Amino acid sequence: MEDSPQQMGLSQRERESFYHLPQGNEHLWLPVLRALPSRTQLDGRTANFRSFLDDPERFGLLPDPENPEALPIGIALVPASEREPVARVGTNCAACHVGEFRYGGKRVRVNGAPGMLSLEDFNREAVEVMARTLTDRTQLLGFLERLAGNLSPRARDGGLQAAYPDTDLTPDGYSSAREKLVAEVEWYCTQDAGACAPPKLGPEPERGLAFDRELTQYTHELSRKQVRTVPDAIRVLRGHLVYFMRLGRLKFGTYAGPGRVDAFGVARGVLFGPEAAGVLAAPVSVPCLWEFQTAPWLHWDGNTNSMMERNIGQSLGMGATVDRRTFESSILPRNLAELERLSRKIATPRWPEQVFGGLDAARIERGREVFDRSCQGCHGTTGPNVVPLETVGTDGNRARSFAAKVGDLEFPSALQDLLARVKQRAYARDGMSEQEVRTLDPGVIYWRAPVGYVARPLAGIWATAPYLHNGSVPTLWALLQPASERPARFPVGQYDYDPGKVGYVTEVSGTPRFTFDVAMPGNSNAGHEYGTDLSDEEKRDLLEYLKSL
Repeated sequence: MEDSPQQMGLSQRERESFYHLPQGNEHLWLPVLRALPSRTQLDGRTANFRSFLDDPERFGLLPDPENPEALPIGIALVPASEREPVARVGTNCAACHVGEFRYGGKRVRVNGAPGMLSLEDFNREAVEVMARTLTDRTQLLGFLERLAGNLSPRARDGGLQAAYPDTDLTPDGYSSAREKLVAEVEWYCTQDAGACAPPKLGPEPERGLAFDRELTQYTHELSRKQVRTVPDAIRVLRGHLVYFMRLGRLKFGTYAGPGRVDAFGVARGVLFGPEAAGVLAAPVSVPCLWEFQTAPWLHWDGNTNSMMERNIGQSLGMGATVDRRTFESSILPRNLAELERLSRKIATPRWPEQVFGGLDAARIERGREVFDRSCQGCHGTTGPNVVPLETVGTDGNRARSFAAKVGDLEFPSALQDLLARVKQRAYARDGMSEQEVRTLDPGVIYWRAPVGYVARPLAGIWATAPYLHNGSVPTLWALLQPASERPARFPVGQYDYDPGKVGYVTEVSGTPRFTFDVAMPGNSNAGHEYGTDLSDEEKRDLLEYLKSL
């Protein structure tokens, strides 16, 4: 398949940083993820070993053929060093903000476009395979042998003793190294009932407190621990399982699927507790990056003007840790600032005529007139404005959920207070000067809940499907139809593009990665019935103009 990358604005070195720069949530051990089997491996559906990190596209992560560690785009790496005995990975903003479109045997990769990552798929499979590996002795032994090879080059030649130096695994006249490994695992897993079992989650407050203590302990260990014994390795695996299970305490009423996330619902639960989150049913599509460069307000509902605090919240929601008592966190503010700088350099992508076909100049000119008449009022270039829910008529779950209270506090106020404290503590920890800090934020920071959605300029809109804030409309053509005629169910997660309707195709062979259902809470495709009264020819002219932006 031929590539046609849209990399305008970033040099090759900057692109590498954008794809893989750590932001502070790198708690996962790369050797563990490479030793961990995939679900297909555990189910016996592959002849050769497939690790959890193989075939990243099943999660919506795009491969990066230029990465020396063969990590997909958006997986950040903290390499092993004297201070970091084990290479650790996490996600950064590129995991969600690099899109790909395929047509006619070619593909277009666009930096800054929404991607197809499904964090729920990633987390669910991680929890499943870790739990099954931990509790199945055969799988656990295989994992420990593979982990040994990843931790120590000598262990790849059968020297398990090199990987676990403080456990006696040296072959002798009575037992082989593997037989000793089996005996060690049996001893460790039977002497403590919970050592090789997943923690139990439940609604009981005491169980939640116990899980939180365990999560804090394991997260602390994963950033510092070295494997010296077989029990160390088993504990590291269980620590990863506990870390992934942290989202299991949250209640999801609507599955987000590829390219969507209920970011503030998760943040509410992670930062203020599951009870404060309630049932999460407000997933939204990942927005493009090029539109925020001149926008005074961020997110679909224009709820803040602070890019740095927004980035800190994103990092915490993606797995960075914070101590609610001291506000000490694992975030990396200078790296977050660099990722923001790189994001601001990403140029609006141009319609790829060499892949999708050329544009019709006459239609563009007629479409410009339609746009000026029907769309300019809201989507002009004078700056974004918040359209009230009662006016735009689209699904209100996202806007209303951000306005809901946390205890006696409005959520924007509670969030702003927490993020400001975390930010100031991180600045002080990293010794950032006042002059350095001054460049990162506006003079006065606002967090608010407008209870509406922002109507933004539409440059590059061809690369931002599906449409509306919640991704409930697959193509621009469908968006120009009355809500009653828009697809009620359609596949999501594929990369095949429809240049005529402007969006991803809605008919796929086989079983789709995910089927979007507008009947689910937060998924309504109602509202925004602007332009629905245009003739079909006027709609085609308008789409041609929108492609040219």
